[in-house]
Amino acid sequence: MAYEHFTCPFSHLILSGRCGCKFAAKDCVAEKEFGSCLNHDSSDSCQSVYYHLRDNSDFVLKTHNVNNLSVGQQSKIKMGGLLALQELMGVDNGDKINDITNLVDKINVNYPDLSLIPFSKLMPRIAKFNFRKKR
Repeated sequence: MAYEHFTCPFSHLILSGRCGCKFAAKDCVAEKEFGSCLNHDSSDSCQSVYYHLRDNSDFVLKTHNVNNLSVGQQSKIKMGGLLALQELMGVDNGDKINDITNLVDKINVNYPDLSLIPFSKLMPRIAKFNFRKKR
């Protein structure tokens, strides 16, 4: 049985083990491993959350009028943003996201219009996020 796969904006976070998702799928083409989503609605919801985080992060990342972000900048937006949203939703999982889909569903319940998320409260967490801890 073949599954349909949809875009996951957070796939590298899932593949790295930083986040979990009940709809995550792993696939390979040639020798390249990539992540995808098995649920179309969840894929759309996650992409919408990412686009809102991206659109509101220009100031904190100093990326005005920049279309292509570095991997580090994307990681700050994605992981830093998800961790900040998790805090905003009152969930305490430390520096891990157990299920991105559950978090995004909770965000959509609390903010049916994602543009009403208080992004200014999220930016400090995004700005200070680093994948690698300094020793």
